[in-house]
Amino acid sequence: MKLENKNLSQLKKQADKVFSIFIRDRDSNICITCGKRMERRESQAGHYIKRNIWQLRYDEKNVNCQCVGCNVFKKGNYTVYALKMIEKHGDNILYDLDEIKRKAHANVEKLTREFLINIIKTYE
Repeated sequence: MKLENKNLSQLKKQADKVFSIFIRDRDSNICITCGKRMERRESQAGHYIKRNIWQLRYDEKNVNCQCVGCNVFKKGNYTVYALKMIEKHGDNILYDLDEIKRKAHANVEKLTREFLINIIKTYE
């Protein structure tokens, strides 16, 4: 089915899939928090700031490969995740992501079909 014929829910599902594969491949399927190397099917795209903030859902700096243990069972393993984010992106990364989150809460823009189509085309 062509992207233009998909509804918002279908587009979000496809965008999530292609972006997740991109992140896991980019990070060579190595968990940012514990360093575990795994097969792509075992790895996950773990969000530092949760994915319900759509402005950060597909942000390459906010999302990194994680193992199920860290992402699910340790609920993101946030203390280690924060330290690894600073190591990877510099001292201001947590502030920068939080600033995007704060602006997202203040400005209630809706997720659009065009945005999702662009994500799919960018990361496919």
